[in-house]
Amino acid sequence: MAEPPEHRELRIPLGGLSRHAVRRPRLRRALLSWPLVTALAGAAAAVAGVLLVTTEPQVEVRLDAAGYQIDGERLTDRGGGLYQGPGGAALVIDRRPGGPVAGASADLDGRHMTGHCEPSAGGEECTFTLDGQPLTATDARTSDGWHRRYSDGRTVAIHVTGVPDTPVPFTIGR
Repeated sequence: MAEPPEHRELRIPLGGLSRHAVRRPRLRRALLSWPLVTALAGAAAAVAGVLLVTTEPQVEVRLDAAGYQIDGERLTDRGGGLYQGPGGAALVIDRRPGGPVAGASADLDGRHMTGHCEPSAGGEECTFTLDGQPLTATDARTSDGWHRRYSDGRTVAIHVTGVPDTPVPFTIGR
């Protein structure tokens, strides 16, 4: 009988594992990634909030034969530059050689407002009373209407269609 060779490949059983072990993610690794995902989602929400807050509001104004329309509300032409809305809002526009002068009175979101706008160099100057508090604004002409800056720093873009130099004596974007 021949002697067995000295060198043999001996396989040691490793509990059913193959040569290429499959490693499964541990619960600890999965838990460590959730705070990162949550932090990224929170940062994205914060950026979206900042963009919404800093985005300048835009309001549509139209003056035509049917009347004066501001942000979806229609004021009917009563003749002689007088426009009146169904809720009692009133607007008077006086066309003068230096530019139109306008005054308005309305209840906006439950707050009483009066306003007056008149031409100035490059635009118009407006004064308002909103719930008894004074407020001013400067409107600068743009290619499609006005860019309004209130005395408290807020701004609003006013897109005007119809008559291009239409005054806006309402505290819009507030």
